[in-house]
Amino acid sequence: MKLLVLAQTPPPLHGQSLMVQTLVEGLPAHGLTVHHVNLNLSRDAADIGRWRPGKIFAVLGACARTVSARFRHDCDTLYYVPAPGKRGALYRDWMVMLLCRPFFKGLVLHWHAAGLGAWLATQATAPERWLAQLLLGRADLSIVLSDTLRADAAALAPKRIIAVANGITDPCAHGSEPRSPGDGPLQVLFLGLCSEQKGLFAAAEAVLAAGAGFTLVAAGAFPDSATEARFGTLCAQHPAALLYAGMVHGEEKSRLLRTSHCLCLPTRYPAEGQPLVLLEAMAHDLPIIATRWGAIPDTVPPEAILVEPGDSAALTAALIQLRKTPPPTGAFRRQFLARFTTDQHLTAFATTLRTL
Repeated sequence: MKLLVLAQTPPPLHGQSLMVQTLVEGLPAHGLTVHHVNLNLSRDAADIGRWRPGKIFAVLGACARTVSARFRHDCDTLYYVPAPGKRGALYRDWMVMLLCRPFFKGLVLHWHAAGLGAWLATQATAPERWLAQLLLGRADLSIVLSDTLRADAAALAPKRIIAVANGITDPCAHGSEPRSPGDGPLQVLFLGLCSEQKGLFAAAEAVLAAGAGFTLVAAGAFPDSATEARFGTLCAQHPAALLYAGMVHGEEKSRLLRTSHCLCLPTRYPAEGQPLVLLEAMAHDLPIIATRWGAIPDTVPPEAILVEPGDSAALTAALIQLRKTPPPTGAFRRQFLARFTTDQHLTAFATTLRTL
C-alpha cells in the first residue's frame, strides 16, 4: 500500500495538524510508503473551520496536486480527515471527494473532530445527507480516536471502524511531578484555544468562586478579538487570581505544565475529540479536572475529576477537592506511558492500515 495523505500540517499548530505531521514523519519508519499533500486551509487558530472564499482556491490547488501525486508516485490509498458538524467544512469535503476519490483504490477517513453524525441526523437537509453518503460513505477504513466516538464514522457506513488513540512524544523522558501548592495558591492551568466553548470562562469563574487559595493561568490563542477583550477585562478586574500567559510553546509550555498544580479543561466544544493537552498534562503527571465530553472519559485515568458540562458548582467543588486530597504521585504519568506515546500510536496506526 502507498498512502497519500491529504491533510494540513502545522502551521497553525493544533491537535489535528500535529497528529497529521506525526503520521507523515513517523509511518515510513514502520514500513509504509507515505506521500503528503498539504491541505493548507487555515492561517491561524481563529481561521480553523471557518468559511473564507480563498479556501476554495486552496482546495482546488491541493486536489490538483493530489491527483498528480497519485499517478507520479503510484499511490493507491487516500487518507483524509473529514469535517465536524459544520456545513461549510462538509461542502469542502464533498469537493475533495468528488475531485480526488475516483482516482484511488482505497479511502481512509481519520476522524479527529466529532459531531458530523449528529449534525447530519438533526440539522442537514435530505439532499445534504444523500450527498454525504454518496461522496464520503463506504470508506474502506474509518479510524476513530476512541470507541465512544464511533457514531460519526458509523453514520457514513464504512466497511470497517477501528479505534486508534492519539500519541505524543514524551516531553519529560526523565519524569516530571507538579509541585505541591503547600500554603501557597493552587495554580490552575488552562491550555489551548481560549474560547467560551473550550471552557476558559468556566475555568475562570470556578477559580474565582473557589476563593483566595486559587489562581488561573490561561495560555493559548483566542478565537476572536471580542473573546480576547472579554477575558482581558476579567483579568484586569481580578489581577491576583487570573493571568493570561499568551501563546506558549516549547520550554515555556513545559514550564507551565511542570509548575502548575492541575489542568482544568471544562470543555463543551462540539467538535471535541481527544485533546492533546490532556496527553501533555498526563506526561507531566499533572492532575486533570475536565468535563465528561468527547473521548475525555476514555482518555484520563480514574484519578481525574470529571464533571458535567456547564455544572459550575461541581467544577468549583472539584478544585477544592483537589487541593484537599491531591491524587497519588505518578497516576497520570502511568496512564500516559501505558497508552499515549508516539510509538504506541504509530505502531497501532500502521497495524491498522495493513488490514486494508
